[in-house]
Amino acid sequence: DVLCHLAMEMFVSAGLPAGLAEDRVRRFILAVRASMLDNPYHNFYHVFDVMQTTNALATATGTMARLDSWERFALLSAALC
Repeated sequence: DVLCHLAMEMFVSAGLPAGLAEDRVRRFILAVRASMLDNPYHNFYHVFDVMQTTNALATATGTMARLDSWERFALLSAALC
């Protein structure tokens, strides 16, 4: 799925915390997608949009640069959920 791949790319480009395997993050993304209810608005497209917008704003404002790797992971994870 393209959105799952792009979500993974956001996590990787933000810098995964040491010891956190990409495969574990990939499974997390897939679990979030699988838990989405059949809703015309609050669906995985909306979730991805929130994550991408959060990433874009945090990057543009310099917030991402001020966070450590776990904080960046937490920010993107919260946006995804």
